[in-house]
Amino acid sequence: MSATVDGSSWNATLAVQGTITSGVLSVAGTGTAGQINLTVGTYTGPKTYTIGAAAPSVSAMYTLTTSPFTSYSATSVLGAGSITVTSDTGGYVEGTFSFDGKNNTGPTILTKSITTGTFKAKL
Repeated sequence: MSATVDGSSWNATLAVQGTITSGVLSVAGTGTAGQINLTVGTYTGPKTYTIGAAAPSVSAMYTLTTSPFTSYSATSVLGAGSITVTSDTGGYVEGTFSFDGKNNTGPTILTKSITTGTFKAKL
């Protein structure tokens, strides 16, 4: 799994995991200083899943794994983006993603822009 986070390259260097259980696709990767989690709660196979108000079960999150431990989410309430599954064969799921993750725990909503994301995970 790799992506560009606010203009800087990010790579999952520890673990990339994927599961499909009861129609829910989850993919996660942990790298230097951050973790990305992707969830498609209405997974029906390869296609593009939009993150936003019209898709309450599709979400993405970027979490800092160093202090300050802060999460930036794209859900049906806050943020936006997409997850595209291009292949789901041979025990692997792969695709692309991008999202604007939001953190609204303080007085100002903070944003992390996650672009050019790619993933390939063993199921």
